[in-house]
Amino acid sequence: MSSSTALRALSGYRRLFRARKQLFTGDERALRESRFAIRAEFDKNKTITGPPEHIEGLLSMIDEAEDMLLHGIVRGELNQDRNVVEVKIGPEHESRMDTETMTHIDPITAETGGKIDGNSAKPKIEITKTSVDAKP
Repeated sequence: MSSSTALRALSGYRRLFRARKQLFTGDERALRESRFAIRAEFDKNKTITGPPEHIEGLLSMIDEAEDMLLHGIVRGELNQDRNVVEVKIGPEHESRMDTETMTHIDPITAETGGKIDGNSAKPKIEITKTSVDAKP
């Protein structure tokens, strides 16, 4: 691996760690598990050699993963009193979502899914927009 490729990989590693911190702020379990998953993928591929197209593909996967973490995942919180999953959509998510037809959520963890599935009446999804000045 050339030094420029190694620098791109290291830069991507750091970007993924920043993106996971931004997405999972306040969720220690998600922060821990995402740290392990990112590290495992980088460890798995650290000795990869081969055609430049393959290495370039791995580097582009870093960019795609960062984009997904920053723009493709929204967090919601179950409000048990109201039986609603409250999801706040930031400006970075608006162009990627059709809030008029969104009818379900995909839980990230089994624990989250259990809270929802254990409830006899599935919670409704309530989507609100955050202001541009709001921090995630």
